[in-house]
Amino acid sequence: MYWPDFNKGILLLVFALLILLGHLGWYVVNYESANQIWFSQSYHDERIFTTWCQIFLTAFVLLLALAFKGNAKFRHFMGWFIPLFFGLLLLYSAKSVGLYSPASMGGILNILLIGFVFYKPKVIYSIMVIVTLVFGAMCYFTAIGTLAYAPLFSDRLNQSDLYSNSFWLKSMLILYSPILITSALFFEILLRQWRNRDQKIEILSRIDGLTGVYNRRYLSEFLNKRHQKNFQKYSMILLDLDHFKKINDSYGHEAGDLVLRQVAHVLRHAVREQDKVGRFGGEEFSLVLADQDLAKALEIAERCRQAIEALEITLPDQSVLKVTASFGIATAQDGMSMDEVTRLADQALYKSKENGRNQVQFAVLA
Repeated sequence: MYWPDFNKGILLLVFALLILLGHLGWYVVNYESANQIWFSQSYHDERIFTTWCQIFLTAFVLLLALAFKGNAKFRHFMGWFIPLFFGLLLLYSAKSVGLYSPASMGGILNILLIGFVFYKPKVIYSIMVIVTLVFGAMCYFTAIGTLAYAPLFSDRLNQSDLYSNSFWLKSMLILYSPILITSALFFEILLRQWRNRDQKIEILSRIDGLTGVYNRRYLSEFLNKRHQKNFQKYSMILLDLDHFKKINDSYGHEAGDLVLRQVAHVLRHAVREQDKVGRFGGEEFSLVLADQDLAKALEIAERCRQAIEALEITLPDQSVLKVTASFGIATAQDGMSMDEVTRLADQALYKSKENGRNQVQFAVLA
């Protein structure tokens, strides 16, 4: 879906070659069997000749496209021309088996659907106008008798009850199957790409782009769920990097971003898989420790504080930067709201800063 139109065109040409070779094989095998009675004898040589012409012409266009793929203008033109060429090939094949036959109508419809999905609207609409005009002209000349309808088949078959003829029904299925299978494959690829994209979008909506930890919105949703369902105990740790503004002012925002990423890395490796690490905004981070009491939260916060203090962050100019952080802890109790827990943790964090920073404080419930 995200390929350039030129690359999609190359795939279409390969697909066209396979279809033509498959149809030729089907025709030759059936013509040399008891099914010969259902084919027009007078059209045989023309059928063989025109099919080989289509194969050689398609192969020539493919080789030409590959030979001049380095030319930007040529690639742009071929990105439009190849799907048009493919559509006209399909119409010519449809003429030989009947423009209104199930194989022809189903094939045209499938190719149009693929075109609308995989090509830009201006490309497919311009092609569709040309193909529609050609199709309309073919229908008109068939109606007035200038073109024979389904010249591949004998009068005996064309004038019979087609839907009671097992050979005709099998032929329609065989001729349509390659397009049907390929269409199904294309749409499966498309759906898989959409699913993967949706998954990536969902992940990106939860993750802070700079640090790779969860963002504030996701943490809020996560905590709301813990409070809305049967209450599940947890502890919250808020931490704020000390004097972070001075780092940005003295060393630049790139240095500040590097500090945030390395601190986030430390925090992720300091907690369990079921715990959540998030960036609350700016230089403030939050840890949500599932099923952890105050004693355990104090232990984890102190371990994080020491790890951050021990960081030696090498800047692009090879200078080494040291940072510290202040921590505040609150443990959620049944009956408390998420906002109350956050407020208590924030009060404890404020206390850490008031008492000199680079320390851990916890909220005391009245």
